[in-house]
Amino acid sequence: MSTSRGSVLNAHALEFKPNPDDCCIFVTFSNGFPLTESQIFAFFNRMCPGRVVDVYVHRPRPTGRVARQGLFGKVMFNSISIPGNVLGSREKVCFVIDGRPMYCRRFVSRRSRTANATALGDRR
Repeated sequence: MSTSRGSVLNAHALEFKPNPDDCCIFVTFSNGFPLTESQIFAFFNRMCPGRVVDVYVHRPRPTGRVARQGLFGKVMFNSISIPGNVLGSREKVCFVIDGRPMYCRRFVSRRSRTANATALGDRR
């Protein structure tokens, strides 16, 4: 089916649903300088108002009597374009929140890494 402008659309095509992981960035912190979900949410909400869906910071299990700090997390946005806007053309960027460094890069899920390794014949 074509129109006078030459474009072709498939009326029976499935709706495009982006991979939710494409809307995320992975964040890491320096040991001894952890950040909370609320600090990260507030930072990105100032940068991209209304675009932050959720923030997760990994909380490791305490070992013995010592409570361990979270060293990484994940920020989910409501659009696949936001991670690209945050990172620009760089692979990794560093932001400082309340005097503490936070490094950001694209989120790659374990499922994607496993699928890629299988497809490439994981030569380890």
